[in-house]
Amino acid sequence: MDISIERAIATYFSQWLAAHAYLAWIISHPLPSFGLFLLTIFSLWGLIKAVGRGIEQIWLFLLTTPFKLLLVIFRPIWSSIRRIFGHNNFSDEQQRSLVMPNTAPEQIDRIIDRLHRLNQEQEILLRELSALADPASVRSAEGIVSDTQYRDLSAKLPKFN
Repeated sequence: MDISIERAIATYFSQWLAAHAYLAWIISHPLPSFGLFLLTIFSLWGLIKAVGRGIEQIWLFLLTTPFKLLLVIFRPIWSSIRRIFGHNNFSDEQQRSLVMPNTAPEQIDRIIDRLHRLNQEQEILLRELSALADPASVRSAEGIVSDTQYRDLSAKLPKFN
């Protein structure tokens, strides 16, 4: 009896392998089959990652689009409000120089003038800073703070980390 059960299982298995020839090839060629198995696993893994990245990009697009639309709507309104109340970062002359191209000598003169004004503003701010940090600090005769005085003043200021 035992032999007939084994023979029945063997015939069933051989018929099944005959019906599924690719499985017979996989069983008879284990090394290439293992390579194909790894290739299939990595391909599916890459496909799943690509689908995940695509879904992430879709969600980011869907969640940021309303804010981008609001930005498009409110940016002109905000800039007009800033123009009405005069809260722009550039003077009229600077805005004109940004809009209209100048010749090189005129532009050089404007840049030099602006640098001179910025230098004067820096000197004023450094004097105010020295007065606030240490009223008894030594100032030069011209009212300009030297590099060493500036370093001393910056060392006295509290550090915010």
